[in-house]
Amino acid sequence: SADSASSARAAAAALSTLLSEREQQLSASVDSLFVTGLQADRRLSEISIVLGDLAAAGGYQVPDLTAAQEVIVDAQHPAVIEAEQILADQRIKMGRTRRVGPEVGRIERRITFVAFTALFIAIGYISARVGGMIPGDALSRVGSGQSVLFSRDPHLEALGFIWGPFPTMFQLPFIALRAFWLPFTSTGMAAIVVSALFMAGTLSQLLAWGIETGTKQWFRIAAVLLVAAQPLIWTHGGNGMSEACWLFFLVLATRHLARWIETDDTRSLVVVGSAIAAGYLTRYETAAVFAAVLPVVALVTWNRSAAQGVTPRSAMNRRWDTVVDLTILAFPVVVTMVAWAVASWAIIGEPFPQFTSAYGNSALVARSAASNIELIGDAASAGRAWFFIRQMLVASPLLVVLAVMALWGTRRTCLRATVALAVLGSPLALQLLFAAKGSTFPWLRYTVIAVVLAAALAMVIASEPPKRSVWVTGFALFALLPGIFWTLHVVQTEQYASFDQTEAIEALSLGINGDSVDPMRSMTIMGQQVAEEIDTRLDVEPGTVLMDQAGIGVLPAAPRPNVYVVPSDRDFGPAVAAPQDFGVRYLLLLESSGADQLVSQFPDLWEGGGTGFAKQVAEWGDESAPKTHYRLFEVKDPDPTNRAQPDPEFGR
Repeated sequence: SADSASSARAAAAALSTLLSEREQQLSASVDSLFVTGLQADRRLSEISIVLGDLAAAGGYQVPDLTAAQEVIVDAQHPAVIEAEQILADQRIKMGRTRRVGPEVGRIERRITFVAFTALFIAIGYISARVGGMIPGDALSRVGSGQSVLFSRDPHLEALGFIWGPFPTMFQLPFIALRAFWLPFTSTGMAAIVVSALFMAGTLSQLLAWGIETGTKQWFRIAAVLLVAAQPLIWTHGGNGMSEACWLFFLVLATRHLARWIETDDTRSLVVVGSAIAAGYLTRYETAAVFAAVLPVVALVTWNRSAAQGVTPRSAMNRRWDTVVDLTILAFPVVVTMVAWAVASWAIIGEPFPQFTSAYGNSALVARSAASNIELIGDAASAGRAWFFIRQMLVASPLLVVLAVMALWGTRRTCLRATVALAVLGSPLALQLLFAAKGSTFPWLRYTVIAVVLAAALAMVIASEPPKRSVWVTGFALFALLPGIFWTLHVVQTEQYASFDQTEAIEALSLGINGDSVDPMRSMTIMGQQVAEEIDTRLDVEPGTVLMDQAGIGVLPAAPRPNVYVVPSDRDFGPAVAAPQDFGVRYLLLLESSGADQLVSQFPDLWEGGGTGFAKQVAEWGDESAPKTHYRLFEVKDPDPTNRAQPDPEFGR
C-alpha cells in the first residue's frame, strides 16, 4: 500500500513536471511568435518608408499618420491580452482535469463496486431464493423479459410500454440462462442481479462525485458506507426493483453536469443528456430532471459566454452559444421521448399508456384510491403532501439543513449543490406534487433518492477548498445517521407504507436461518407450485392455458412458458374474446386482479366457481391472501386444435 502510494506520488510529480515543461515551451513559442511579429512590423515600416520616399520622388504626397492612428503592437494589444487570458483559462482547466482524471480513486471505486455487488446479490438471494419474498413489480418485469425470449410469441415488443423498458432489457442476459438455472426467473434472481449491479454502480458513482468535489478519502468512504447502511438502499439493492437502475443514471448525470460547469467539456454535457435519456427509459419521472437541468445549462452558458475573453460578445453570440449547448443536452432526451412514444403508439395504439392504459399507473392508483387514503389518513391535498414530506423526513431528516449549508458555501460548492438539487431534488419535487394531487401511491420507497441527495450534499459541505472546520465536517457526516435508525424503526413497525422494506427484512431474517415465509404470502413459492401442477396435466400443451394477471407469479416459474397465452401475445385479445374457438383448455385466474381482461370478459367466473362454458378444477391458496389465491377453470368443449404459435388471422 505504501509502495503504491509512493509510486502514485512519483507518477504525479513526473506528470506535473512534464506539464510544466510543456507549458514553458508553449510560453516560449508564444514569446517567439510575438518577437517575430514585432520584427515583421519593423520590416513593414521600413518598406513603407522606402515606398513613401519613392512616391515623394515621383511627385506623390504620402500623408503622415498621427500617433492616435498608429496600431501599437506590444504587450497591451487586446489580441495579446485575450490570448493570455485564454492560456490562463486553459491552465485552470488543465489543473481541474488532472484532479478529476479517471485514474484518481479508481481502485477504491472498483473495490466498492465489486464488494457491494456481492453483498446485494447475497441479500437478494437470501430474501428471494431462500426467504421467498420479492416485490410483485420486480417479478412482473422478469415475466415480461421472459416473454421476449421464451413464450409462444417471442418478440421484443413483449417488453411492454407501461413502464420504462431498461430494467427489463438489462435482465435479458440472465433470463436467457433460465434453462441452466430456473431460479433466475422463478425466484426473480435475474432482476436481483441487475438491481445489485446498478446499486453498487450508484455507490461507485457517489464515490466519484466525492473525488471530483474534493472531499477527503476518509469522508467520502464513510459517507458511502452510511448510504449503503440505509435500509432503503440495501433493500432496493437486492429486491430487483427499478430504483437502483434509476439512481445510477441520475448520479451519473449529476457528476457530469457539475464537471461540465467547471470545465466546459462538451463530452460531459453529452453524457448528461444521454444519462437523462437512459433514466427516462427506466422511470418516466426523469422528465422532471430534464425540465430542471435545462435552465441550469442555459444560465451557465449565457453567463460563461459573456465572460469569454476580453473582447465583449454580442447578445446574438451569447444566444447562439446557449442554443448550441441546450441542443447538445436536449437532443438525446427529446429523441428518446419522442421515439418511445411513437413506438408505443404504433404498436399498441397509445403513446403514453402509463396514463391511459388499464394497466398503467394512473389506472392502478385510481383503483387503489380508498386504500391509499386509509394509509395516509387524510384525503385533502395538504394532508397527502404532508404525508410525503414526513416520509422524506424519515429517509433523511436533515436534508434541508444540508441543502442550506451547501448553498451557503463558496461559489464552487454552491454550484455543485445546485447541480445536485436540480438533478436529484427535482424527482422529489415532482413526487410531492403527485402526492398532493393523489395521483401516485403513498409508498416509502419513492423517497429513496433523498438518501443519495443528502450524501451528495454532505460531500459538497466537506469539500476543499476552503477547508471546513472539524465541527462542520463532522456534522455533515453525522447528518446521514438519523435517517438510518429512523427508517429502520419505521420499517420494523410497518409505518408510512413501508411494505416492500418490511417484507424484505422479514424474508432476510428468515432466510438467514434457512426458513421461508408462509407460502400464502409468497408469490414465488405459490407461483412455482401452481406452475408445476399445471404442467403435469396431460392435456396441457402449448397455447392451451389462458391467463392475465395470474401470470405475474406463475409465468416465471413455468417449466414450459409456451403453454400459456399471455397479454404480450399478439393474439391475446381474440383468445380472450372466444377461448373455446381458440382452443384454450384452461383459464387461470387470480383473486387480486383489478386489471384482468379475463375478469372483465367473464365477471361471474370467479365468484360462481365456473359458468356455462367452464368449471373450476383446481384452487391454490384462499381468501386470506388474495395475491396468492389462484383458481383453474377447465373450458368445456374447446376446439381440439391448440395454437402453439400466434394466429393473427383468428377472430378476423
